[in-house]
Amino acid sequence: MNSVKSFFYSFNPRYMMPFFTALSVVLTSVFSIFIPAEPEGHIFTPPAEKEAITQGLEITDEYVIVVSDTASEAEITAANLLKSTFEEINGTKIDIITDTADKTEKEIALGKTDREYDDTVDYASLGDEGVCIKTVDDDLVITGGEKRGTLYSAYTFLEEYFGYRRFTPDLTVIPEAEKLLVPAEIDYTYVPPFMFRQTDWYPGNNKEYKVANRLNDGTMPEAAGGGVEYAGPFCHTFSSLVPTSLIETEPELFALGVQTGERTTDQLCLTNPKTLEIAKATVRDWLAANPDAAFVSVTQNDNSNYCVCEECARIDAEEGSHSGTMIRFVNAIADDIREDYPNVLVDTFAYTDGYTRQAPKITVPRDNVVIRLCSIECKFSAPMDSGYSEDNEEFLQDLKDWSAISDHLFVWDYTTDYNSLLSPFGNFGAIQRNLQIFAENDVIGVFEEGASGTAADGEFAALRCYMLSRLMWDPYQDVDKLMYDFCEAYYGAGYQNIIDFINGIDENNGFGFNIIQYWLIFPEHVDMEYGMGCFDKYYSMNVLNIDNETLKEYDELWENAIAQAQTEWQKENVRRSQICWRYWKANFKRGEFSALNESKRIAENEKFYNDLLHFNISSLMIANARHTGRLTDTPDFKTVPAEWVKAK
Repeated sequence: MNSVKSFFYSFNPRYMMPFFTALSVVLTSVFSIFIPAEPEGHIFTPPAEKEAITQGLEITDEYVIVVSDTASEAEITAANLLKSTFEEINGTKIDIITDTADKTEKEIALGKTDREYDDTVDYASLGDEGVCIKTVDDDLVITGGEKRGTLYSAYTFLEEYFGYRRFTPDLTVIPEAEKLLVPAEIDYTYVPPFMFRQTDWYPGNNKEYKVANRLNDGTMPEAAGGGVEYAGPFCHTFSSLVPTSLIETEPELFALGVQTGERTTDQLCLTNPKTLEIAKATVRDWLAANPDAAFVSVTQNDNSNYCVCEECARIDAEEGSHSGTMIRFVNAIADDIREDYPNVLVDTFAYTDGYTRQAPKITVPRDNVVIRLCSIECKFSAPMDSGYSEDNEEFLQDLKDWSAISDHLFVWDYTTDYNSLLSPFGNFGAIQRNLQIFAENDVIGVFEEGASGTAADGEFAALRCYMLSRLMWDPYQDVDKLMYDFCEAYYGAGYQNIIDFINGIDENNGFGFNIIQYWLIFPEHVDMEYGMGCFDKYYSMNVLNIDNETLKEYDELWENAIAQAQTEWQKENVRRSQICWRYWKANFKRGEFSALNESKRIAENEKFYNDLLHFNISSLMIANARHTGRLTDTPDFKTVPAEWVKAK
């Protein structure tokens, strides 16, 4: 394939465009039978209108909120949340009392209390985070799991019956209402499928936002129910488990690298008994410093230079995977801490195809080990079970294999393009189904990695964080409502234009038959493997593949969205998200960035650069050996924006 591409590219393809266009039509006809059908992700459409509650229980100032005399800080937070939100909705003021007071005529029992209907709640089934909302005659019971459940129940109650939404750290929507009406009969219980939910899209760094949207990772205050913490580093811990300085005196502690043929700190030698003893001691140090942690990470470094010493190679061959030595090593650490830390899970990666992603044939993870399976090789254009990608099919098989032998399984998933952080990433239609797939294969924790921080916020960061957070909590909820509610509040009256663009990038990310034409004319822009990955180059047609007519349609969508936004804040939100569209056009030299008018293109590039500065966007891609990935202070506007990065 590469030799054929080189042959065509040895010509001047742009000069010969008519010939290649005609040839592509012929080739498309011939090869179309071999090209997979375009996969179908979810297309966002207006959700059904929710029927208004016209009769039922009316919450008035005759009600009181009842909490236990020994209520937790999180339960007190929940009580204050209900009280303040009711007052904001229509001015209703409700007192908070403890269960030491006599029973009143109308009560909202919050959390565990001594009221008799508390006996009707199966707390054991709710775990730490399950929610329970029910009516008992004229009383309401809003309670939940031991740590965060009651607080999550309070948010669920306000969201379901009063339209409360925390879309971003700075955008909370609380609709006004004449009456505080709820159905006369409520009996709702829900336990989330994932006990660990994290994303590093930037709004998820805000603690108040996290608890409102059910993210539970890391250090959270007791007033928010605490968090699910790791002792020690979160990932890639081999470089911390054994001091790398020991390579000078005890090189046999480290990997005999498959790539380098010599001892290296890239990875550890997992069959050296002393390596194991040092790692055990380090893990115990981490746990001693954070004894309440839920996890400790024993995870490979971020490379594939694994050990091929005689003993490591023997075990891996026996196991049929390099995860063989890894799981035996991790099991030994899990056995070592079990008695002293019975509630801690030892976390390790199943990461990168050909290294540890495939499950071992013999060794089974201990029941206090959690496998974190990483989807880094997958295609994200459509749901993983769409059948269009061999990479996805192989990953799903690995998911099933690990699920079959593991008591605890997490997934580390990817939601951006690390080689082009500002390019449109058309995976919105796949997010919900992929999370459902994880839940259906007994995954109990998910980390949705994105473009961390505000420095790369030019491609729907706030929307992504909101949708990922909500879908990790409940993968089966109405995804259209999530999309429409957010976009209307965040972008204003022109929100449908934004959603039409999102549907467009999801539908046109590199699957059209005209990709053959692009391959002939611009061979460097086309990866002939179907699907959009998380390391596609900025010039990849797999990211977005559209004709000029569609380009003009997308331009109009953005113009309409800006024009219809009611406030300057909403206009700024539209313009920030529009960065991804302008970045794509500028890199492909299309639209107002067309190479046919070089002076205009240079002027538009300068304008675009100034807008990046305006929005404090300074991260364009991950760093590599050549550059830092950060926006330069001295851009050459004759080049494309992807070249405006600081050299190392």
